[in-house]
Amino acid sequence: MHVHILGGFLGSGKTTAINHACNLLQSVGKRVGVITNDQGTQLVDTAFINHSGIATKEVTGSCFCCNFDAFERNIVQLEERFQVDVIFAESVGSCTDLVSTILNPLSTYHQELSVTLSVFADAAMLPVLIGQSKLFKDSVNYIYKKQLEEADIIVVNKIDLLSKDRLVELQRLVEDKFPHKKIIYQNSLDEKSILYWLDQIEEFNFTAERPSLNIDYDIYGEGEAALTWLDYRLIVQSDDNAHKVCELLMKQIYKRINNYALPIGHLKFLIKGIDRVRKISFTALSSQEHEPKIDDDWQENRIEMLINARIQCDPIVL
Repeated sequence: MHVHILGGFLGSGKTTAINHACNLLQSVGKRVGVITNDQGTQLVDTAFINHSGIATKEVTGSCFCCNFDAFERNIVQLEERFQVDVIFAESVGSCTDLVSTILNPLSTYHQELSVTLSVFADAAMLPVLIGQSKLFKDSVNYIYKKQLEEADIIVVNKIDLLSKDRLVELQRLVEDKFPHKKIIYQNSLDEKSILYWLDQIEEFNFTAERPSLNIDYDIYGEGEAALTWLDYRLIVQSDDNAHKVCELLMKQIYKRINNYALPIGHLKFLIKGIDRVRKISFTALSSQEHEPKIDDDWQENRIEMLINARIQCDPIVL
């Protein structure tokens, strides 16, 4: 069985890639499962993937790197209950040191598994954060760089948002910084990109024990603590236009965060109606003009909303 772990910073597009990959694999008869991860318990990503009919388990209340037992238990349950062929496991975007805490223990105790680590990076964010970024604190940047350092494969995602010239510049930068890494440039909304990534991870063969990171856990802990998290579930009720209330609420939350000039790791909303779901996300590079829109024909009087936020700020402010 294949276990494909996805690391990478908040908002890098891991869930989108997983969702599309699962749909493509299911279309050719593969049985797939997903393990999601967050510090909270109301996970937008779990609800979003579940809506596609994909078997999903969670590691909540901690990162993967702090909870190998729960991670291992979820693999066993997905295999026993759903007989999955492939598992995708998405770590929370502030997690690193996955090689020593997850990959090497799996290789030791579950030699029947083929395990890979793809680390995703937002194409627009990557040059900012591996440079001398002042967007996030140094301790947060430290986590970002350590994630890239331990990757089997670096997936530079969202390349469709860059001009050709900027993409060429980015390729030069990345290949100079990581000359010995396998690097993929990807648009996770494009089927060919996802199929190529799937080919690469399914063919990847790492038989030796991977080298563990040399990591300063004081800095790592400081970076984790700098990114305050909030998970929240609420019910929006209004006469046939609850979706408009949701739009307004999302817009006001995002506007308030920008008014305080708070760096966004991720800000995710899941809107759940009777028979459909919509996920809307913001990152540090989303513009003020980013308008959260929900289809006007979504005329329901009761909608469930999940909010997941990781913001660099004091918890009381969030």
